[in-house]
Amino acid sequence: MRKLIAVGALAALAAVVLAVPASASFDPNFSVLAKQTSGHRTHKGFRFKDHLLNPSNRHDRVGRDWGNCRFKQSIKKLRCRATVHLNGDIGGFGDIKVSGDLGRHDHRVNVVGGTHDFVGVAGKMKIHSVTRKIDQLSFSLVR
Repeated sequence: MRKLIAVGALAALAAVVLAVPASASFDPNFSVLAKQTSGHRTHKGFRFKDHLLNPSNRHDRVGRDWGNCRFKQSIKKLRCRATVHLNGDIGGFGDIKVSGDLGRHDHRVNVVGGTHDFVGVAGKMKIHSVTRKIDQLSFSLVR
């Protein structure tokens, strides 16, 4: 009976230890740089892929993103959907799903969910152009 209790206690302790790192790495406010790796036009918009970089060290890759944007009724608005995958170095580990309309003066999309550290998140992602091929993505998340 003692061995069974000891094994049960060890299993419970292991579950707690393994669960702590996932939630401990979540940061609700952070930024990354998105460097375009590919992009091409489609008949209704365009698709893209980026490497995500640490803003303080552009040689440090912290994830990737991919998505597509479609032109709305006028060419002045885009409807975009994307997935941002982070490796845990900045913000947390997992995917963040974003969706929304982008226009000339509106560079924000909604965070509509995620995986791993980002399960149940919502909020905003702002896009700020740094150079022609590099954007800064700033996240403001809530659970």
